[in-house]
Amino acid sequence: MMKKITLFFVLVFTCQSTVFTQEIHSPAEVLKILEKSEVSYVLNPLEQELKPIDRSGNLNTNHVFRKEEKETIVSYRYEINEEAQNYSLKAEDYFKKGKTGLAREMYLKVLEEEPEYFKVMTYIGQTYGIEKDFDKAIKWYKKSIKLNFIDYMAHWFLADAYIKEGKLEDAVKEITIAMILNRNNPRIKKSLEVIYELKKLETPEWVFLPQVKLDSIGPNEVNVSYGGDWLGYALVKALWKHEPGYRQSMGVGKEGLSTLEEREALGGLIVLFDKKMLKKNSMYQALRNAIDNKMVNEFIFYEIILPEYPMVAYQLTEAFIGEIGEYVVKIRGKKK
Repeated sequence: MMKKITLFFVLVFTCQSTVFTQEIHSPAEVLKILEKSEVSYVLNPLEQELKPIDRSGNLNTNHVFRKEEKETIVSYRYEINEEAQNYSLKAEDYFKKGKTGLAREMYLKVLEEEPEYFKVMTYIGQTYGIEKDFDKAIKWYKKSIKLNFIDYMAHWFLADAYIKEGKLEDAVKEITIAMILNRNNPRIKKSLEVIYELKKLETPEWVFLPQVKLDSIGPNEVNVSYGGDWLGYALVKALWKHEPGYRQSMGVGKEGLSTLEEREALGGLIVLFDKKMLKKNSMYQALRNAIDNKMVNEFIFYEIILPEYPMVAYQLTEAFIGEIGEYVVKIRGKKK
């Protein structure tokens, strides 16, 4: 039994590969729009530096099943029937008691009732992994991934199995996908750090944290507070949030996420960022390298959208998730 999920976001994914395109306004054009606006944008320095938000509780669950139907991704909450649920509860009880063989028997019973229940395939793989039969574990993890690519647990456990088999390249790929599919999960992050360390890849601690604060302080008056080099970014964000009709003029509705907005704001950041800080600022280095390698959209999703809206990952194509993975390994995880 599958229950359709209502998705509470609208994603406008533009495919241009660089920040600087004709579709967005240059910083000079942004200034002209601001000058002609009926809204008064008051610029002020930030009173204090903004600190990172703890997103460790903003996690995806492993209950979503998806299918690609005629170039459309449809996501569902997978719910199993009562008989399958009873077998599943027995399996979990056996699993907690360390009786992996008996747990597996019950999981197989679940599959007889619900042949597409991907989670159970992952759990069966886990029982084999505990028994150190990694070939069979890998087989079952791959079955789950083939059926439901967004099963982050299958990718996570598959990475661990690949480590046990000495397949480091494959492990890096799978743990990176798991991280993309559940961006804020601290346990996956820890596994990624361990696997990247084996591959001598970096795992920098920086997060994308704009030093920008926007406040409406009266009719047609907006306070734009910014720190350091974030003025250009702040001005674009002010336009998108407070300028009447601006979002619509860019082809974006009143609600929803837009990579176009982020690309335009990043354009303002790049122009005004102090280049002398390049060697000292990991975030700027990553952005600069993403632009040079035509991976701006990958940067936007991994660094900006997915930390705030991790469930967006469930609506991304398998191909684009792979491209984000290439960004993470090549740009964020550059060789030490």
